[in-house]
Amino acid sequence: MNDRLRILEMVRAGKISPEEAARLLDELDRAPRPAGRMLRVRIRGTGGRNAQFTVPVSVAGTIVSLIPEQTRARLERQGTNLTELLRAIQEGEAVGELVNIREPGGTLIEVTVE
Repeated sequence: MNDRLRILEMVRAGKISPEEAARLLDELDRAPRPAGRMLRVRIRGTGGRNAQFTVPVSVAGTIVSLIPEQTRARLERQGTNLTELLRAIQEGEAVGELVNIREPGGTLIEVTVE
């Protein structure tokens, strides 16, 4: 849950007043946003098939939407929830190494946020 929703949930639960919520929301709007964060993906395959790219975190949603269904299913089977991972990246909660999968055939998939 992002900060805005947490604040609204506190109002609904009666923990803070609407006026306090407005002040907190204003502070969130003025808070500096993390800038320059990059998403780095590295795939080392067998037989010399390698891929590596680095893109701004702001385009992570586009990158995830380009992943073929077969690859998505394989990642999900190995415990990588792409929807949750994308949410964490976009909300600034994910930093450092996020995915490190070594498949039985030797393929290595690494995803980091820097």
